[in-house]
Formats: sequence, structure tokens, C-alpha cells
Amino acid sequence: MDAESGNGSAAVERHAGWNELFFDLIAVAGVGQLAHLLHSGPDWAAVGQYGLLFGAFWLSWACFTVYGDVAAERTSSLALFVAMAGMAVMAAAVEGVHEDARANAFALAYVLLRWYAGRLWRQGRSLLVVPDWPVAQYGAGAVPWLVSTVAPEAWRYWLWGAGLLVDALLLLVARDDRERVAARWAARRERHGDGPGARRPLPELREAGVDAAHLGERLGLFMVIVLGEGVVQVIRAASDQEHWDVRLAWTGLAAMTLLASLSVLSVRRGAAAFPQLVAGGHPRRVMLCHAVGSAALAALAAGLGRAVEHADGVLPDDTRRLLCAALACYFAVTLAAVLPELPDPSAPEGREQLRGVLVHTVPAVLLPLVLALLPVSLGAGPVVLLLLLATLWARGYRAGRAG
Repeated sequence: MDAESGNGSAAVERHAGWNELFFDLIAVAGVGQLAHLLHSGPDWAAVGQYGLLFGAFWLSWACFTVYGDVAAERTSSLALFVAMAGMAVMAAAVEGVHEDARANAFALAYVLLRWYAGRLWRQGRSLLVVPDWPVAQYGAGAVPWLVSTVAPEAWRYWLWGAGLLVDALLLLVARDDRERVAARWAARRERHGDGPGARRPLPELREAGVDAAHLGERLGLFMVIVLGEGVVQVIRAASDQEHWDVRLAWTGLAAMTLLASLSVLSVRRGAAAFPQLVAGGHPRRVMLCHAVGSAALAALAAGLGRAVEHADGVLPDDTRRLLCAALACYFAVTLAAVLPELPDPSAPEGREQLRGVLVHTVPAVLLPLVLALLPVSLGAGPVVLLLLLATLWARGYRAGRAG
């Protein structure tokens, strides 16, 4: 957003407003509810359910976050409040979502939020087209969720997964612009022919882009919320322990240091919550990576709480695998987000940056994976400490183009 200053024309850096910060409070509640799905002994079914629910909750948050990013000072406070109300229903339905009533409430709230978010792009006689966020123009991903409310229970999670897959593919492959939307809009009018409203003029189509810096800040704030859930889990687990000893102290300290190191990496040494990412990266790819990366760190938060609970003994193997897989997933997604944005590797600068990113990020992926696959049980403290060492290794590289 540009503005005139007293010293001439200058770009005014835009930051999250109070309405946006208040809106993010629902993310605090939702991430906390979702993390609890993995707190009591994660298994494959729990992880799959967590992924589906987190994906829908994140996408709901993202739809209104992108709307606020594009609309800027024209953002409707009522729209954000309605979004909070719908997402509150989703968060409240997480516990006990295996029951039909709560599962249907979650799905219906999600569908209504997607429909309402789509309506926000109609502003008077204009329709905003956002090539960086094709989900704004396509609602097909919500259809399987709606069908799930009347489908047999055995189909429910398959339908939810299909809906999220449709939206993920849209972010990856959709090539949307004003001309394509205009063609679709005219074809729709032609199909309806002389039906009701056929003589009303087509809306004026206006193309709108995201504010990459502001959107990156919003994504970073969401990641801070996720890491904050880890702090809550560690504190709650420590407060529930009857006996405080040295093992509890150093396990808790290692967990808190791990969260702090991830915060420095994701927020202070990169952009859009990914270390070494250049500000202004491809919005669609960054958003998709953010969804997966934030889900991974929320799972890590749940695992850290379990680790502190078992600080005086052996960490359950399922929790060890959850912790290791979550951290490895985050750094793997970091590579997916960062590598396409690096300079041409044929140039000296590009080769240097590529080598630095690979040398400091690939070990941060491999070490947790090796730790997860070890055939022996380990204590909670050593596991958290090894994950901290992997993260500190990733912190060792600082790219000059990051942020």
C-alpha cells in the first residue's frame, strides 16, 4: 500500500490491525483444541483425524485472512466476527467429533464459512478476482463436506479428505485471471438463458493481488500462536507433576528452548513463518506449505507436553515418533517453500545459498527421522535434547536474502 509522506512518496509498511489480532484469538482456541487430539497417545487414526480437522480449520482462517489482506482498511469487522463465530463452533466440535452431531456441526460450520467468505469478494457491482488465492473463486472443495452430513459414517473422513485435496490442487495448479473468470461468468449466464435475473448486468470484474509483506506477517503470527500452544502444553504438563526433580527441570528447559529456537527460525530469520524464505515468495505455494508446516508444529506442541509428562522415565514410542515426524515434516516443508525462491544455482551467489540451505536444513530433516526409526526406547529428556540440537543446527545458517 502506497502513501504520500511529507518527504515525498514512500511505501508505508502495513501491519496487522486490531481487528485482525482480535480475529486471531479464535486461532488460539482452535489450535489448542486440535492439539489435544494428539495428546493422549497418538495413533494413525488420531493423526489422520487431526490432519483433516486442522486442514479445515486452517483453511477457514486463511480465507478470511486473505480477505482482510486484500480489503485492507475496507475490511468488514462484522465479517471477521461472523468468521470467529463459525470457527468457534468448529473448535468446540473438535472434542467428541467422532459423534455424528458434532461431526455434522463441524462440517456445516465449515461449509457456511466457505460460502460466506466467497460472498465477501462481491463488493457492490464488482467482483474481485484474486489470482493468488483461487479458493476465493472456487467453492468445490466444500461440496464433499456438505455431502458428508448425509452420507454414511464410514464415508465421512474420505469425503473430508477429498474436499481438502480439491482445495490443495487448486492452490497448486489453478491458473485464474480476470479473463477466465469473465468467460465462466458469461457461460453461466448463457446456461441460465432467460431465467430469473438473466437481464441483470454482469458484475464488473476487478483483479486484486495480496500484500505479500502483510500476508507474511499474518502467517508468522499464526505460527507464533502454534508455538504458544507448545508453551501452554509444557507448562500444563509440568504443573501436573507431583514430584519436581532435575529430570523434569532439564526436559522442560529443553522443550522451551526448542520452541524458542523454532520461533527465531520461523519469524525472525525468514518470511511467512519459514526460515530463509525470501519475502514476497509465490503466495500459493507459501500458503500451502504454511498449512502443512503449522499443522506439524502444532503436533510437535502436543508431543512436547507428553514428553514433559514422562520426564522421569521412558518416552512412549508413539510420542517419540510423533515428535520426530512433526519436526522433520516442518523442515521438509521449509525446503519445499524455500528452494524454488533461491537465485539461479548456476550463479555463484545461487550456489552458495543453495549449499547453505541444504547443509543446514537436510540434517534437520534426517536426524529426527533416524531418531523416530530407532528400535529402542529412549528417555523423554534425551529425545527432546536431540530435536533441539537438530533445530540449532538449522539455526546455524543465516541467508542474506531472508526476511
